[in-house]
Parts: sequence; C-alpha cells; structure tokens
Amino acid sequence: MGVPGVTDEYSPPRLSRLLHALPHINVTLHRVNDTFAPNSPVYLESLGILGSIPGAWLILTLTVLLIYLLTRCCDRKQRPPRSITALKITLMILSVLCCGAIGVGLFGNDDLHNAMLQSIQAGNQLAALVNTVKNQSSILEEAMGSRARAPLARLADALDAPVANQTALGTLLRALSALRNNASAAASAADNLRRPLAALNLDAFMKRAWVWEAARWAGGMAGWCCGGAVCVALLAAAARRSRRALLLLCVGALGALVVCWLAGAVLAAAAVAAADACQEPAAALAHHAPHNLPQDMVHYYLSCKVSRENVLTAELRNAQRAVVAVRQALAVLARGAPQLFNDPGLQPALGALGAGTGEAERALVALSGALECRMARAYFVAAARAACDAGLQALSLQLLAAVAAGFLFTAIVLVDSHAWIYINTKRGGGGEEQAPFLSSGASSQASRTLPRPAAYNGKPPSYGAAVQLMDLERPSPGKPPSYGADVQLMDFDKPR
Repeated sequence: MGVPGVTDEYSPPRLSRLLHALPHINVTLHRVNDTFAPNSPVYLESLGILGSIPGAWLILTLTVLLIYLLTRCCDRKQRPPRSITALKITLMILSVLCCGAIGVGLFGNDDLHNAMLQSIQAGNQLAALVNTVKNQSSILEEAMGSRARAPLARLADALDAPVANQTALGTLLRALSALRNNASAAASAADNLRRPLAALNLDAFMKRAWVWEAARWAGGMAGWCCGGAVCVALLAAAARRSRRALLLLCVGALGALVVCWLAGAVLAAAAVAAADACQEPAAALAHHAPHNLPQDMVHYYLSCKVSRENVLTAELRNAQRAVVAVRQALAVLARGAPQLFNDPGLQPALGALGAGTGEAERALVALSGALECRMARAYFVAAARAACDAGLQALSLQLLAAVAAGFLFTAIVLVDSHAWIYINTKRGGGGEEQAPFLSSGASSQASRTLPRPAAYNGKPPSYGAAVQLMDLERPSPGKPPSYGADVQLMDFDKPR
C-alpha cells in the first residue's frame, strides 16, 4: 500500500546533479570524495573551500573600496552640476536594480520555507507511522502479557479440580500450556518490536525542525527586508540630494554588502551539501541521521529494497504465529472446559482471554500496515522530493540573489561615496547646494564693508565711533592706507 498520488520512485533533480558535479577539493587543490559525509573532516574542508570563494571576493571588494575612499575623500575639486546629476540618476538606477535582486531573494526565501514545510509534513507522517508501531506493539504486549496473567491463573485453578475424564483433561491442560507459552511469545515479540523504536522520537525532532525553519524564515525575511529598506532610502536620498543621508546610507550599503557576500558563502556551501545529499537521500539519512537505529533497518524502510529479512518484519511474523496459536488453544479450552468443570470463574476467564486475543489481532493488523516498507518509502520520497527539488531551487535562487545584491551594493557604495563627497553643503536661495564639500575657509568668509557714515544731525561724532573707524581702516603690514579712508578721517576732524 502507498500514498495516493505519490510515486515511490525518486531520481535526483537536474540542479542537484549540476551542483554535485562541482569539484570538491581540499587545501592542496586535490579532488576528494564528493559523497555526502558531514562527519568527515575532508568533506567539510571541501565545502569550506567552496564557500570561501564569496569570502575571498568580499575581502578583495573591501580592499578596493578602501583604496577608492582614501583617494576620493581628499578630492576638493568642485564638480559641475551636470556631473552630480548623473551620479544621482546612476545611484537611483542601481537602487532600483538592487531592490529587484532583493525581491528575488525574498521570493526564494519564502519558496524554501514552503518546501521545508512540505518536508516537515511528510516527516510528521513518518513520525505517525513510528508512533503507530510503538502504540500497537504496546497494546499487543499488554494484551498478551500483563492483562492475560490473571485470566490464565483463574483458568489454571479451574482445571485443577478432579474430573473422571482424564483424556479430555489432558487435552485441556495441553491447550492451556500452549496458550500460556504462545501468549508469552507474542508479548516478547511485541517487546522486540517496540524496543528498537523506543529511543526514536520523531515528533520532538520534527517540532525542533519546524522551530528552526521558522527562525530561519523569519531571519531571512528580516535580512532581505533590511537590504530593501537601504535601497529604498538610497533612492529617496538621491532624489532629494541629501548629503547627510547619502553619507549615512553609504555606511548602511557597505554593511549590506558584507552581509550579502557572507550569506553567499553560507548559501554556496549549503547548496552543494544539499545537492550531495540529494543524490542518495536514503543512504545519507541511514548513515548520518541521529536515530540510533540499525542502518540496514533504516535503509530497508527508506529504499524498500528487500535484500534480507528485516528485524521488525521477522518479529511481526513471530507475533502473528503466536497469536494464531493462542486463538486455537483458546478455542479448545472454550469447547471442552465448560463441559468438564462447573466453575463460576471459568467463563469470565475465557471471556477475558478472548477479548485480549481479539485486541491483539487488531493490533497485529495495524502493525502489518505500519511496518509495510512501501508506506514509509512513499512518505520519505515526498519529503525528499520537496527538499531536493523545490527546496534546492529556492536555495540556489537565494544564492544568486545574494551574489547579485553583493555586486549591486558594491556599485552603490562607489557611486554613493562619489556623490556625497561632491555634493555641496550649503543651499542657495533656489534650493541648490552652493558650497562644495571640504571647501577652503577663505571662500566661505563674507567680505567686510565699511558702514555708511550716518547723516549729520548737528551733533559731533563720538570718540568711540572715530576709534572704530580707525580700527577698520588700519592698514595691514606692507599695505599703504587708502585715500578714501584718509579723507573720511579728515572729515571727522573738521571743526563743526
């Protein structure tokens, strides 16, 4: 039996094969085994080298930006308004393109979240199968073990009474012994079914996976939205030609650049590792998942390739044979014991054993369906297909978006720093900025003009006014006094 609408066949997607074909090399630039092995230091080293490519590009980018800013910050040449307008338009275009790249990243993050939720849902169905095996084996063990002890004891006491027909009594005693032995065997087989799965708690694992995925989705959305906010703010600052905002957002774009390339490094390593695992997901999960189960058992249920008898199915057959033997022995006792013995406790004991046997048979039916490998295989294929197809595509889409955003933020930092350095700091009456950045102090000082002499009102000028005029017109060293100043001072000295 299987899941309706889901095939049991799995083949690695094309993108998985493409990423898996990337060379896995170590620090000596020699190729290593590309089989998914997260516990191997050599394999992790190859993933780190693949992820270090965006990191190396980040270091090179920061070095180039540092050299550029050191050369540009000392440039005090005033640029014509047309060049600043071209920088503004270029910055706006780059901001729009960066918003598009960030939108692609948001789409990829949400698509990856949906794919992981589908995988988690399939994992929950696998967890339900495991819980079914645990619960039904516990029911079988209880029905054939603890709950059968008291009826068996009452039945044995009833058969101890003396009877004349010893042949019939021998038949009943043999049936009672077979019932007791087979009930014990069924309980032991149920315990063997439950014990390997006792430490496996897929429900808790799936809950942790859901929490981690929710945190990853929220963190990814927050990161992409912060990058988009920087781009939108840059667009507004460029439109308003706000030098302070451009300076602040240049720092923000530089931080976004660093985050994009670091995220690209992590996404590159994660995409290659996921592609390696998706080549043979059943083998990867059987060998490296923290389940503490025998590898042949896990591989049997995930691949459904019957190479040898599985431990759980063998125990299931033992339990089925034991319960069938219990039913046969109970039928012999139910026919012969009431005819030989007139014990009032005989019928309740037989009834309790019959009810327990029926419950054990129903538990075996549920166990037969839950332990069928095709059911587990169908759920696993659904989870693997969601993670390795849609999930890997979304992960690769985020990688491309992070790389594109890294390049665009690099260009934004270059143009933005070029713009805020050249944009003037003072605005004139028309709203355009006039004084250039880092302009000389002489160009910003207003020229001094002599105050016009006050109109004559019949009173002689005060001594303080004459001193002030003399101070203003005091010649600087090496410069002769002007003729106008001498005439003005002579006018003040005339008698009134």
